[in-house]
Amino acid sequence: MEIRLALYLPRDAVSVPLTRRILVAALASLGVTEDCCADIQLAVAEACGNVIRHAGPADEYEVTVSFDVEQCTIDVVDTGPGIRTTAAEALTQAAPDEESGRGLHLIRTLADRFDLRSDGRGTALRFVKRLVWAPDAAVRHLPGPGNAPWPRLQ
Repeated sequence: MEIRLALYLPRDAVSVPLTRRILVAALASLGVTEDCCADIQLAVAEACGNVIRHAGPADEYEVTVSFDVEQCTIDVVDTGPGIRTTAAEALTQAAPDEESGRGLHLIRTLADRFDLRSDGRGTALRFVKRLVWAPDAAVRHLPGPGNAPWPRLQ
């Protein structure tokens, strides 16, 4: 099983809670634990919020989510002017008590993998979070590859 969602959103603050709700509803309906959903929800909100605040003249942005039995991968991409590599490094290494850069620091802390790239034509942020499943997760009832049951989930 692999599920993919692609959201093309206006660069408007209303898109942030909408994106969060869509993603969390999908994960929760399959049986991802509340704590894991909360981590992903917070990271997505921070990533989308960064686009709203920093993407410059871009009118829209894209959030692509793919998840399978093991992990959730989220890409947030805008077509704004981008950020310099040194600025990206500084933002991802900002201390939690600094005024700016805390969102990327938080995403990096919540995610199992984190990547931020910018090329002057936009910025792409990718983070990956390992999924934790509830004991009664609906995903346990879905057939795996070749219709065999999925391996035992944690």
